[in-house]
Amino acid sequence: MNTPCKFYSFLRATGGNWRNAIFISCDCEVCTHEHEKPCSGFLFTVDECGQVMLLSAESVHQLTGEQVDPAECSAVLPRRSFESAFSKYIEWHTPDPSNCTLHQLCSAWSCGSAP
Repeated sequence: MNTPCKFYSFLRATGGNWRNAIFISCDCEVCTHEHEKPCSGFLFTVDECGQVMLLSAESVHQLTGEQVDPAECSAVLPRRSFESAFSKYIEWHTPDPSNCTLHQLCSAWSCGSAP
């Protein structure tokens, strides 16, 4: 893996357990942003400096082998509620308003191999 993985920072912010994060449900049966398949949701937390951190449930599954069950998380928040509560943050931190805000916010926290 050539790119730095921010999963450790995410886990540190959740006290070492992704279940301490808030689950954001996408609620889309068909992705309105043209992703191949609907996402299985996102985990949301804030670090010690107040930085918003999102990680896709798919990334957690890839990194740990565990399926994210929303009922195991500290809370479940619908996507619309997250976008309403964080509307100004989203406005300042997502470059493309026509693209999926959750995917844009979590892209900085994804772990993967560089080409």
